[in-house]
Amino acid sequence: MHDAADDLHDALAFLKTDERFASHPVGVIGHSEGGSVAIIEASRNTEVKEILLLATMGVKGEHVYYEQIMSRLTPFFKWHSYSESNILRYSIYRQARILASEPRDKQAIKELQKEMAKIYQQHASLINSSFGVQTQQEFVKSQTEPFKNDARLLAAIRYNPEKHLQSIRCPIFIAYAKNDNLLNYIEHQKGIECTLLKYQHFNFFSIAIDDANHSFEDQESYLPLYVSVHRKESKLYLGQAFTTLLDNITKWLQVSIN
Repeated sequence: MHDAADDLHDALAFLKTDERFASHPVGVIGHSEGGSVAIIEASRNTEVKEILLLATMGVKGEHVYYEQIMSRLTPFFKWHSYSESNILRYSIYRQARILASEPRDKQAIKELQKEMAKIYQQHASLINSSFGVQTQQEFVKSQTEPFKNDARLLAAIRYNPEKHLQSIRCPIFIAYAKNDNLLNYIEHQKGIECTLLKYQHFNFFSIAIDDANHSFEDQESYLPLYVSVHRKESKLYLGQAFTTLLDNITKWLQVSIN
């Protein structure tokens, strides 16, 4: 995520070397994770004169990771008691907490391995009934291996929007989709809004688009993540929801530029 922000920084610097853009204000638009990249860059670069955030993380990355993993696991909880389900929740919670609190990748993995081994020792029968019969070593590997070579995921888990939003003073356009299947749009929208208000940043416009999914495609009803991931369309369909988004962006740009 920060690497992407560095790339964006270099791209903006290059853009300013072109005489066509040198004297004109430059804005950045980012969707989903790209919105977080825009936030990081705007927090440190006063050359960014406005940012547009579409379906962007508005709460800590560790909370998003927990939320999305839980959405996928929800259908399987019906086979377990409340206590058993909460033990499984705890293992995901500890994953997110450890990875978010330790900035050194290798050390974070080591701590995670110790924690997963401890959880296996305490709840081996539940783990084997839930994930199939595994040795402690196999379970620990399955729970830590995906993070070893995924710097992007680790950066997302460690991301804290407030850290960067507090430094931004340029105008901000914020848009979410009411049928977003990846993010709880209300939680994230309010997260960004409240952070901006906390630091007395009042120059922003925030909207939620009806009947739209995370990509601002038309979608009349909400589909849980564990359903929507199995219903991938072959191509992006942009209809009325996207048109509504563009209309609002156009109106906002006209006002913010003036």
